[in-house]
Formats: sequence, C-alpha cells, structure tokens
Amino acid sequence: MATIHIDDSNPFPNFPVEPDNRRESFADFCKREAAGLKLESDEMYQENREQEELNALQKRRSERKCALLYNNLDLILRHRDEIIVTPRYANIDVQYAIKGGGLYVGHLSAVRHFNFAGTLVSIGLKLSSLLEIWDNEQFKVECKCGDTAVIRSFSGSPLSGGSQATAVCPKCKKEIHVKNRSFGGYCGLMHIGHDRDIEKVVKSIIAKWTLAEVAYEKNAAEGNEAKWRKAGRELHDDGEPCNLETMINELKLKEFQLASR
Repeated sequence: MATIHIDDSNPFPNFPVEPDNRRESFADFCKREAAGLKLESDEMYQENREQEELNALQKRRSERKCALLYNNLDLILRHRDEIIVTPRYANIDVQYAIKGGGLYVGHLSAVRHFNFAGTLVSIGLKLSSLLEIWDNEQFKVECKCGDTAVIRSFSGSPLSGGSQATAVCPKCKKEIHVKNRSFGGYCGLMHIGHDRDIEKVVKSIIAKWTLAEVAYEKNAAEGNEAKWRKAGRELHDDGEPCNLETMINELKLKEFQLASR
C-alpha cells in the first residue's frame, strides 16, 4: 500500500492585509456588478452584439423561407418524386419548415451544430427527408376540401404520450388542429429523418476525402507537384448548391413550359 506524506514544514504564506490586496467577498462583487462592472472587453461586447444581429437576420430569413415553402406546398408535393431523386433539390436545408417540442424535452431542433477542429458545421433537415416524413400517416390529416394536409408543428408530453399539432392543407391553405396522436411518433420520425441526413453528409465527406487521398498519392507517385500539393487540394464538393427559391422558380417554369406546349 502506498503511503502519502504531507510536508507541512512550509505553511501557506499569509496574504498582506493592505486594502489593495484584500480578497473581495461575493457580496461586494455583486454590488460592483450591479453598479456597472464590465465583465467583458469592448471587443467581446462588439462580437456578441454583431452575433445577435446576425441571429435576428437569420430568424427573419427563416420565417420568410418557411412562408414561401408553405405558400408553394402544392407545387412541392406535385414534384415530390422528382425532388427526392434530384440531389440539387433533395439536399436543400429546410430545418425551419417543421417545429416540435414538449414537456421535459424542450424544443426539438431540426438542425445540429458541430465543432470540428474549430470549424463550425451545421447540418439541418433536408427537403427529401421532410417529404418522406410527410408520407407517414402520423403526419397526414384529411382536409374538408378533400385534399391531404401535412403536419407543420407539434407539441406534447413524453409521459402521457398525448399531443396537439397543426397541419396545413396544400390545396385550400387552411390550418387544421389535430389532437391525441402519439407524441413519440412525431419525435421518432423527426429524429430518424434528421439522423439519416447527418449520416449522409458525414459519409459523403469521408468518401470524397478517400478519393482525394487516392488522387494525391497518384500525383505524388508521378512527381506532379507533390512537394506543394496535398490531399486537401484534391478534395471536391458537390458543386453549386441550390436553394428553395431557385427550386420553386425552376419547377414553376417547368410547369409553364409543359402547359404551353
């Protein structure tokens, strides 16, 4: 058994009793804070203020996109199959389009943020996954107009399992209130869809990096600028991204061209 020896021959030094060296009590600290004590530098304050402005702008942008999506819901659902098989459309981020949450679990976000070596990466729910979620009976509601509405928001309790939700009809645009469906069903389908999107993004990056390493090793073996070129230079992305606005414009144009033939 190991023995621990404590050397107390050199006790802790006594702090000077001068006022400048007196340790401040928590109560005194709170008083100074209430009187205007600055807990952050001017640069930190400026960064936090700018971040708040960016967050407010992002919120307004998401609200605009959400309204645009539901105003064109009938168009999007008509082209569901085309969207799912077209990567430019399928991978559009629509994390703002559906909201959920409940007691004890809080807000169920449709976007996750990751920090990889100091680089922030956000992966949101994709349009293809949202369309597949809406295919489930849990997220479908029959409208009085004869069309099928889809759930856009829900809340409830994981303990009782009860819930209330709001659906939107793509045809008449009316909102329908739905009660007593499984809260776990809503959450489960949301998690499955979003987890699948995260997996798809990560696997795509890994596959592209593997190809980049192969290309680099080939160039290095051939002596093509191997000294200055690394695998990262060979890494390629998916090309030009597509946004919701562009997709809606292209789909409307396609329908107009077909109708004018």
